[in-house]
Amino acid sequence: MRVLKKVEDLTVFLKELDRQVGCLVDTGFLYALSYTDDRLYEKSIEVSEVLVQENCPIYANVICRMEFVDLIFRKQVTLGAIQAFDNMDSNTDNKTLFNLLKNIRDQNTAQQKDNQSYKVNEGRLKKLRKLLNESSPVGWKTFCSQYAGSKLFNEWEILEEDLGLNFLEIMEGDTSEFFESPLLWSEMVQLMGQYGLRGPDAMTLNFFSKSKFPLLVTTDSDFEIDAFESLQSDSEKAVYIL
Repeated sequence: MRVLKKVEDLTVFLKELDRQVGCLVDTGFLYALSYTDDRLYEKSIEVSEVLVQENCPIYANVICRMEFVDLIFRKQVTLGAIQAFDNMDSNTDNKTLFNLLKNIRDQNTAQQKDNQSYKVNEGRLKKLRKLLNESSPVGWKTFCSQYAGSKLFNEWEILEEDLGLNFLEIMEGDTSEFFESPLLWSEMVQLMGQYGLRGPDAMTLNFFSKSKFPLLVTTDSDFEIDAFESLQSDSEKAVYIL
């Protein structure tokens, strides 16, 4: 297996392929490709242009799809919190909510300066939901309706269409045109234990190793070690790390 880090190497690799099956991508690449404030946005666009030029379709598994929607939602909640803070009276009695919204705004500002795309984490999201529901029985629902709601579906649908995404869903033990060997949950769990991977990352690695896809595009540098060790005997596969 080869590890690619330069766009020029990616182009050469794709041109050397006998036929273009497509490539597998992870959630980090999809997000970087979708949001201009992500530090890897420009590089991901460059990679995407190469994939288009070489007629290389983009595929992802359904777990990646779920993670992608979750990131879009958390981004919308973040932007909604910033707007809510801007519209909030500094003399409000709900200082706890005011301070949380201010903290989200400040975190976003700080990460923008470092060319990072900020999204509220699970802890802040739950705290925001709790405080909004304490202020009103429908506080969280009203917030989501205003700042996510139909916007979430529309943005998700537009992004998937614009990026030309294809999603793969396969039952355990089955094969398909993209998988000669059956996918087994037990093998994914073994990868988690062996390399200390999160479940979605282990699934991506297992997908890649069992599939006919010659290329995995990822923003996760951990794949350089994990994929190399698990696929070192497969000379036809490559991992491109942004």
